[in-house]
Amino acid sequence: MTQLRDYGRQIESDPILRAEAPIVDVAPRPAQTRLGRGLAWAVGVFAAILAIGGLYFAFRGGDGRVVDQTTVPTTTPVFELEPMEGTWVTTDADGSTPTMTVQVSEDGIVEITGLDDNASVCSGAPSTMTGTGRLEGDTLLVIPAPVLTCDDGSEPQALTGPPLEEQLRGLTFTHHPESDTLTDNFGSVWSREGAEDPSPGPTVVSGMWPQSSLEEVREAQALADDGDPSVIWQLEPDLEANLDTSDYLDDPEIFARFLQEELGWEAFSRVLGAEYGEETIAVRYIRCAPGESNPFYPDDPRAGGCAPTIDQLRYETVAVTVTQPVRRDPSGLWVVTRWENLEPIEQVVPPTDAEATAIVEGFLRARIDGEGAEQYFGGGDGAAPLLYATTSGASYDRFEFELGNDRNWPDGVVRVEVRLFAESGQTVVEQSFSLERDETGRWGLETLPETFENGQGLPLSYDFLDGEVTFLAAQPWDHSFAGWEFSPTMMTLLFGGNHEERLVVLADPRPIGTGCVQDPAPVDAEALASSLRSDPDLEATEPVTARIAGIESLQMDVVAATSGNLCAEVGVAEVVAGGTATGLESGQRMRLYLVDYPGASAGVIAIAIVAPADRFEAVLEEAAAIVDSLEFHTG
Repeated sequence: MTQLRDYGRQIESDPILRAEAPIVDVAPRPAQTRLGRGLAWAVGVFAAILAIGGLYFAFRGGDGRVVDQTTVPTTTPVFELEPMEGTWVTTDADGSTPTMTVQVSEDGIVEITGLDDNASVCSGAPSTMTGTGRLEGDTLLVIPAPVLTCDDGSEPQALTGPPLEEQLRGLTFTHHPESDTLTDNFGSVWSREGAEDPSPGPTVVSGMWPQSSLEEVREAQALADDGDPSVIWQLEPDLEANLDTSDYLDDPEIFARFLQEELGWEAFSRVLGAEYGEETIAVRYIRCAPGESNPFYPDDPRAGGCAPTIDQLRYETVAVTVTQPVRRDPSGLWVVTRWENLEPIEQVVPPTDAEATAIVEGFLRARIDGEGAEQYFGGGDGAAPLLYATTSGASYDRFEFELGNDRNWPDGVVRVEVRLFAESGQTVVEQSFSLERDETGRWGLETLPETFENGQGLPLSYDFLDGEVTFLAAQPWDHSFAGWEFSPTMMTLLFGGNHEERLVVLADPRPIGTGCVQDPAPVDAEALASSLRSDPDLEATEPVTARIAGIESLQMDVVAATSGNLCAEVGVAEVVAGGTATGLESGQRMRLYLVDYPGASAGVIAIAIVAPADRFEAVLEEAAAIVDSLEFHTG
C-alpha cells in the first residue's frame, strides 16, 4: 500500500528546482489524506486509494527526480523497451487480477492499457486506464499523465484524498530482469501473463544435521565435553534466552552454518520471534540478496542490509528447527532436525515523512474542525478518547505532532505523538498513535492506550466476557497481551509495563491442587476462599467482606508459604487458574477479591492485585480506582 506524496515538500527538496520551503500551517483548513497501495488496477493503480487496494503512483520517477507532468521523457532506443512489452498481471487485495498491456512504437513511445473488472472508483464497474510515456534509463518506465475512465460511462471518483487525476500522475514501473517482473514505484509486483510465480514451492525436509543419527550426536557430545573445537560451535548456552530479544543480532552458529552450508544462502537475516515446542525451537530466516541493501528500510538494524531475493518486496523464507537430543542444558549440543520453506515474507513500502505528515495533519485538522476525523482510522470507523474536545467540552484550536524515526520492518508502522491545545493552551491533550496499513492496503491510524490531559492519564474503558464486565484504567496501567497472561477468560493489566506489578481479572477461577493440577471449579466464592486457605503451598488471611460493583464479596491476602512447593514449569506458587494461571513468586503478595458473579458467563469472578511486598501497599492504592470502577452488565 502506498500513500499520497507531499508534492510541495518534494519540490522544495529537489536539487534541480528552486522553490521556497513550504510553511506548515496548523490552523484549520480542508483535510487532505493519502492512502496506499493494495493493487486494484482501477481502485489503486488507477485510483491510488489504500482502502480500495490499488496501485499508487508517485509524483516522482523511481530515481527520485521530479517527473514532468506534461512532457514525455527523451527518446530511448526501442530495443531497450522490448523487455517491458506484453501483458502483465497482478493480484489485488480483493482477489481480482487486473491486467496491463504495454506496447512500444517504432519511435520508442510506450502506450499502456490497464483493465480492471471491479474498480472501486467506479462503484464496482469495470474501468480502463490508458497512458503514454517513455523509458528513463534502462529499466524505468514513467507515464506522466494516465487517464482512467469507467466503462459504464460514470465519472470515476477518488474515495478519499486529492482528485483522482492528481493521484494518478507520474505512474512509474521498474523492470527486474532477473525475475522478469515489474514493480510500480510503491512496490506492487506485476508478472507476465501466464508466467509461473517465482516464489519457491513448499519444501519440508526432516532429518538431522550436522550429525545424521542420534548415535553420532552422542559421540559429538562426548567430544564437546572434552573441549574438542570441531564440535564446540554447536554449543549455544544462551540460545533460548536471546532469540526473542531485538538487540541480539548475532546468529547462532547452528543456524548460520546450516543456511550457508546446506541451503547455500550467502546472506540471510533472522526474523524476530521463535516458535517453541516441547523440546524444539523453530526460527524463521529470510534470504538476502548478496551485497545489496534494502532501499525501503535502510536504517533497520536487521533488514537494512538485506534486499529481497524474489522481487523488490518478497523474501525467500524458511523455518529451521533445532533441538538438543542428548542433553537439555547449556552444555548440550544443538542439531537441526527439520527445515521448511514458508510463504515468502513481503515487506510493506513504508510511508515517507511527507506521506505520513499529510495523513496526520488531515486527521488533526478534522479534530479542530469538529468532524471527519473517523475516516483516518484503520478501516475508517475507529475512534480515540477526547476526539473533538477536552473532558470539559472545550474545542481544540491548534496541534503539534512528531513522527517516530523508525519504520518497523516489515510492516512499515510509524509511531505518532500528538498534542492538541484548547482554551488558548490552558488544556493540553497528549496522545500516541501508530500509522499502519490494514488488510485492504489502506494506511490508517490506530489509537495507542496513552492519553494524557494536562499530564494526567485519561482512564480508558476495558471490557471482559464480551462486555459483561467493564472497568476503567489510566496510564501507567496498560493491557498486557503476553501469551501466558491473556486468554478469553483472563485479562491482565501491568503497572508501568512491570510484570511483577499487575492486576488480573479472572472468570471461573479454579484452585490449584496437588502437582499443580487445577481442581474442579468451586460452587461459590466462599468455597474457593476455603480451598485457598487449606492449600499447604499458600498462606491466606481469613476472608473479610468487601463490596465489588455493588455486590457483597470476599477479600483476602495471599502469599506463598515458605515451605510450600513451586510449580516446576513456571517456578511460582499458583493461586488460581482459569485457562491460564496467576501465581506468586517468592517475596510477592496478592490482594484477592472473590465475587459471586450474577451473570451466566461465569460462576465466580476473581480480581487479583499482585506486587512485591515492599511495593504492595503502593500498588494497591494505584489499583483502587480500577476496582471501584468495575461494573457488571448482565441484564
